[in-house]
Amino acid sequence: MQQYIFPAVLYKDDAGNGYTIVLQDINICTEGATVEEAFISAKEYLEVYCRCAIEYNGEVDPASSFANVKDDNKNNIVLLVDAVLPTNKKAAKASKFNLDV
Repeated sequence: MQQYIFPAVLYKDDAGNGYTIVLQDINICTEGATVEEAFISAKEYLEVYCRCAIEYNGEVDPASSFANVKDDNKNNIVLLVDAVLPTNKKAAKASKFNLDV
């Protein structure tokens, strides 16, 4: 298994209707009604991103250091989001998705 870990910023909706997570390194933004939903969505998007990067570029660009991700609003939280991909070809092929949806 290969694990990819990216820093992200968790924002609470000003109206209190949910949460947004932004992975700044790869320009992914997703949301959920709860922190858990937003986090799971971010993990799913990161996994798809990593699979596509490997499929088309042969590698995933390195993530920024957690310490380098800053957010001036103290109400927002910097967290880590990970994606775990199989490294052997048989497992990768079994879990491969169709990009032509």
